[in-house]
Amino acid sequence: MVEDLVLDTAIRDWVLIPLSVVMVLILILRYFVSKLMRSSPTTDAKKVKEGQVVIRARNLKAGATFMPPKSFRARRFYFSTEVWFL
Repeated sequence: MVEDLVLDTAIRDWVLIPLSVVMVLILILRYFVSKLMRSSPTTDAKKVKEGQVVIRARNLKAGATFMPPKSFRARRFYFSTEVWFL
């Protein structure tokens, strides 16, 4: 009663396989085009460096009770000089 549906090999070879390949290539192309279109945020090196100095100074202040006063003063002087911000 139920007949089997048979796909002709010529249709498979000349229609379905190229169509599948084209679909995969379009997906890959869309992925890379959208990746290129996205703008990556550019960070200013000076701002990043200043932010890292602030974080290190904050950590120094938090751990000041665990180090000798002479070491704390030396590190505080090191972080307060203008050399870091050039």
